[in-house]
Amino acid sequence: MKIVCFGDSLTTCGGENGRFSDILQDRFPAHQLINKGVGGDSFAEGLLRLETDVLCLRPDIVLIEFGANDWWRNERPPKAWVHDLETIVSRIQAIGGKTVILGVFGDHLDDNGSRISKEYGTDKRGITYRSYEQSIAEKYNCPYISNIQERIIGERRCWLDMNHPNEFGNRYVADTIEPVLAELLSDQAVPVRKPNLETLSDLWNEAVSLSPDNPAVVSESQHFTYGEADKIIRHTASNLMQASGTSKPKVAVFSPNCIEYYFVYWAVACMGGVIIPLNTWLKKSALTGILANIQPDIIIIGSPNDTEIISAAGNTCIVQKSDIIKETDIPLPCPADRSSNDVAIIMHTSGTTATPKGAVMRHSDLMFNMTATINAHQFCDDDIHLLINPMFHCTALYSSLPTAAYTKTPIVISSPTKPDLIMDLIQRECITTVLTIPSVLQQILKLKNLDSYDTSYLRLIAYAGSAMPIKTINKLRDRFPDVRLHNFFGLTETISMTHVLNSDEAEERPDSIGRLLPFIEAHIVDKDGKELPANQTGELIFARENVITGYYNKPEHLEKSIFISNGKKWFHTGDMTTKDKDGYFFIKGRKKAMIIVGGENVYSAEIEALLMTHDKVCEAAVKGIPATGAASFLGEQIEAFVVATDDTLNETELRRYCFEQLPSYKVPRRITFMSALPRNPAGKVLKEELK
Repeated sequence: MKIVCFGDSLTTCGGENGRFSDILQDRFPAHQLINKGVGGDSFAEGLLRLETDVLCLRPDIVLIEFGANDWWRNERPPKAWVHDLETIVSRIQAIGGKTVILGVFGDHLDDNGSRISKEYGTDKRGITYRSYEQSIAEKYNCPYISNIQERIIGERRCWLDMNHPNEFGNRYVADTIEPVLAELLSDQAVPVRKPNLETLSDLWNEAVSLSPDNPAVVSESQHFTYGEADKIIRHTASNLMQASGTSKPKVAVFSPNCIEYYFVYWAVACMGGVIIPLNTWLKKSALTGILANIQPDIIIIGSPNDTEIISAAGNTCIVQKSDIIKETDIPLPCPADRSSNDVAIIMHTSGTTATPKGAVMRHSDLMFNMTATINAHQFCDDDIHLLINPMFHCTALYSSLPTAAYTKTPIVISSPTKPDLIMDLIQRECITTVLTIPSVLQQILKLKNLDSYDTSYLRLIAYAGSAMPIKTINKLRDRFPDVRLHNFFGLTETISMTHVLNSDEAEERPDSIGRLLPFIEAHIVDKDGKELPANQTGELIFARENVITGYYNKPEHLEKSIFISNGKKWFHTGDMTTKDKDGYFFIKGRKKAMIIVGGENVYSAEIEALLMTHDKVCEAAVKGIPATGAASFLGEQIEAFVVATDDTLNETELRRYCFEQLPSYKVPRRITFMSALPRNPAGKVLKEELK
């Protein structure tokens, strides 16, 4: 049979292949679903296209969803809406078609499955119209669903607000419509694309089940489909079980990016174990502290030359990455019982000296981050992702790997970050998205033969980890005019990416981290926890529900950063931030690193941003130093560390440049020129090493 989906934005949201009609098409493959929804349409506009979009197709069934935009515009009374609805229903039935009325103003289900009245996105007019919808359905003897969104309201299953579902939310919408459609079609739905993705293993198993022949992972000359990768992952799981002595192991991985890391990640996820990525820059002392706290069942290393981790491992079982993925005759582990609240990853905070703390990420947290990432970057099923961020970093394991599996798309893994090798991969593998750090992009722009590379498939470059110089953004725009540039932001302690600055927004606010993503709540407060108005600097805080449950075996460390305001729990980030009147956030620096000159607060980010606007400055970092001599009464003064693009730049020229645009107390007292700033693998400048 031919089914037409006829409505407004609620029939179109979800992205390509993510609309509820697309999901229903997969569930009813013997029938044809045609989506004729148009975002923003009211009944009046729908009537104008009824003949060309619906009636001329001679459909067997029409799913009608209108009313939300008439309610929102509030230009006509509900009686006018229902007159239009009756017109549509009667004209479709006049040509022999069946109709289903899909409403949005009815009750919804709470967490306990009880029906409660909808409050968001409705009022008395919506309730009145709902009763009219019911009467039309009864008059014309057609099925009626009072709220197709009954299972997504108040949940993190939407893109932009509480009304517009993402693909995962549309799985719930499809579930609501499916029984009605099955009865009209006298056909049983295929149980695919169901809203049962609660863990990483659910993501992987669905990708293998639905898209076994899709490319999954590429590394050097190795290419694997999801089906091929699944076989290796199962062998890896068996080897992990034998080596660790448990079916749900805690697996620490000390290795640069590689294909084996990918297989171990998914094997641990499918076993219901926990993966502990270890920063390969860490020294024995930090690694010893981590291992003593985590007590992993097994450690995967890159090679016998990894002496720091080997010496820190003690009696813990160590296996080389090449051995853990070998084919084996060991029986595969039985699927483990898994819960969305189980720990999936223990990600350690940045640092190379003191023992980092292990941030606990549950499967449910990763599911939320997955949808936030797709929303922020508009990932789709045509993408090919380049993974150059270290796989011991949040972006790789929280975002890149889960989103690729969800969209059934390939990841191209690279360990070296040399600019020519990156560009070779972008060209050879037809890369569409690159997530990286500013310093990598700066190196790419220095390539003399950059224009010789074919980047025609590239559509997105997203960066995070440190401030991006405005001049670098401008150069990227000049070289990649058709590529979207996104700045994104999140913390190890937040359960997802929290902010994104879209490409078109960066024109006016290139130094912003962007606006909050849906379902993220954050404020900027003063020292007493009181929210500040726009354009005032204060501390960035996040709602407790947007933050990890705790640090592994050290709950007291997170609780120190939690406070209560107006009965709600919040998390201190220590990041000094401002927000403009349009909701764009700007990071000014760490609270602990704030420089106080003569009683005046100086935020390092402000000085660094100005320094990097100088034509001869590539990078800059600022820190406070004790004021001495005649200036000792000031308490602190400012020292700048600068990477110059021109050897002719000197301290006098740069200080004069600062004097022209800053008050005197903000001008660096001392300027040190360096060949490069010390950074950790996440791209953050290690200011403690600046001396």
